[in-house]
Amino acid sequence: MKNFIIRTLSGLAFTVLVIGSILYGPVAFAVVFGTIMTIAVSEYLNITVGKSNAGGNILLRALTIVASLSLFVNVFLVAAYGFDPLYILFAILPVLGIFISNLYVKGFNVHDIKEVDGVTVRTSNGYESHPFALGALVYVALPFSLMSIVLYDKTGVYDGNLLLCMMVMLWCTDVGAYLLGSTLGQMFGHRLFPSISPKKSWEGFFGGLVCSVAGAVVLRGVGLLELNLADAIAVGVIICIFGVLGDLVESQLKRNFGVKDSGKIMPGHGGMLDRFDGALLAFPVAIVYIIFFAA
Repeated sequence: MKNFIIRTLSGLAFTVLVIGSILYGPVAFAVVFGTIMTIAVSEYLNITVGKSNAGGNILLRALTIVASLSLFVNVFLVAAYGFDPLYILFAILPVLGIFISNLYVKGFNVHDIKEVDGVTVRTSNGYESHPFALGALVYVALPFSLMSIVLYDKTGVYDGNLLLCMMVMLWCTDVGAYLLGSTLGQMFGHRLFPSISPKKSWEGFFGGLVCSVAGAVVLRGVGLLELNLADAIAVGVIICIFGVLGDLVESQLKRNFGVKDSGKIMPGHGGMLDRFDGALLAFPVAIVYIIFFAA
């Protein structure tokens, strides 16, 4: 009972923080979501690279976080204050620094390569971990940065309703998937992806799909989602499908590294990467659809 109360309170506090920052204004959004992104990037690196500072990890982690923040801040400045889009190029500099810094990591310059039974075998020296820095940028920092694009209407006025609606649709997906998955899914047992997430079922998926689309229709009906009905339904479908895929992608990542939760910052919920796993895939696809295909 105590764990349930803690989980509920932490989830409620997180929801209020996210919704409040979106509705309050651009600066609040930038501060809160920039912080969440930084934590998520750090969690991703903890999983893939490890928490040890040996082998140049501390420099790699620092440069990755700087690059992530640079991308997020510059995209935000372009979207919020009309900065020249070329400012986004500044995010490239710390990325280049990641590769240059590898030259000065002693362990990376020890190359132990042997022939074993006619097969070339290389002894690990930690160098194989540095591409995860680029993975953090593409997988975590880029989706968070793209959220700034949908914070402004066509006249350039701040309006967080679209991003908020996307969040609500993603949450509706989770609720629908849980309700039908824990009932019909347990009863009929049509597993969605048993090798990665044994508890997920097709019943839960379709429950999430129905709730996401229903949420989109309701949000449009009350005037929060300013899309026509067909586009609202399409965005609901996109967020459900890619939200589920995002959840599976993060589950696969954690299973490959033997990790249960990405972090412990939210009691009973895990880390920021756990909270935004669905959004990391769903939101970029939804944003592309809204910008290029919505009427």
